[in-house]
Amino acid sequence: MELFRIHDDKFALLLDTPFELSKMENLIFALSEEMERLSFAYQNKNIEVEVHIGISFDHFEPLEKAQKALLVAKAENQPFVTYSEFANVLMSENEEAMEAMMKSAIENGQIVLHFQAIVDQNEEPFYYEALLRLAYHQTLQSPKLFLKIAKERNLYNALFESIAHKVAQLCDQTGLRLALNLSSEDLINTNHVSFLKTCFAEKSIVLEIQYDPKTPLGNLKKAMRELKDAGLMLALDNVELINEFEAGLIDVIKVHGDLIRNLALGASAQLTCKSLVVLAQSKHIQSVATHLNAKAVVEAARELEFDLFQGYIFEQPHSLV
Repeated sequence: MELFRIHDDKFALLLDTPFELSKMENLIFALSEEMERLSFAYQNKNIEVEVHIGISFDHFEPLEKAQKALLVAKAENQPFVTYSEFANVLMSENEEAMEAMMKSAIENGQIVLHFQAIVDQNEEPFYYEALLRLAYHQTLQSPKLFLKIAKERNLYNALFESIAHKVAQLCDQTGLRLALNLSSEDLINTNHVSFLKTCFAEKSIVLEIQYDPKTPLGNLKKAMRELKDAGLMLALDNVELINEFEAGLIDVIKVHGDLIRNLALGASAQLTCKSLVVLAQSKHIQSVATHLNAKAVVEAARELEFDLFQGYIFEQPHSLV
């Protein structure tokens, strides 16, 4: 592994390693998270680090291709983008080509699901979270970028229904409890709620909701009650506060990754996490410590009496069939 400074704030990391998507993804996120923790004091100002990564797996002109991918990552404000035909189409700003590629990916099954277990205190799987991947010529693309473009091109509803159907089918095939990650914007869409109730009827499904404070809380709670009444489990993801949600509305909370990553570093994160765990217990909600990639953080989470755990230290994302 060699690191070179190219120009100003641009660096190149050259890594000679057998290609494996799950391990590469782990490395990418670990690098990004580690760098974003950095801060610098300069002239009485605190400077935070924002990280974007461009990736090339090619041996031919790898730095030039990684630079192109980096430009896409920065332009679209994504954590990483891999050089591929996908990135090239984005760079070309050819709207017809972009829309055709999106439709092809949805229709031809290039949107695939990997799963990662959320485990209990005995490290037995409690449920498996679906993680969206774009399987395009063995390249790894940021799911956030793909979802963003799908919304801009009016292809999101087709993508939403395609993914939900895949989760429902896998739930039937495996007999496992599976989770689908949704935005709070998804839940205030009445058509989406009706579709979810029908698609997941009598299935062992957890809906993980990425709560956005900008979402009207009353509308969100109404949708959540409707889904709970339909027999679905609800988890609130990236949680920092749960005071707004009454007991019985949520089954699981997943504590914000930044808090978990800092558990072994200082008392502030520990106190915040402990208060969340205690409040969750009082509301009969199970708590999940996420982004667990180090033994010290796992031990700190266990000491705080989290109920459930998730991270690469337990399991790499994988297919179920």
